[in-house]
Amino acid sequence: MITADLKSILHEQIDRLEDPQDVQDLLLTVSEFVSQRTNIFTETPALLAQLEQALASVQSTKLTTHDQVASEAKQWITQ
Repeated sequence: MITADLKSILHEQIDRLEDPQDVQDLLLTVSEFVSQRTNIFTETPALLAQLEQALASVQSTKLTTHDQVASEAKQWITQ
């Protein structure tokens, strides 16, 4: 289905709601959904600074790879 069709179906469903509390609940749900979708990928200077700091921390630290952890876990289990 194309977006216009989906929106039309959604509008029809909303128009069927009679209870004001149901409409309020739906509004809160949709508002939260839209808020989550628009805020997830917002690149702010603060977020970019945190990412740069995290990257620098990772690059300056000796890390344990997933494979190393899996290998050590197998050794622990078999001992």
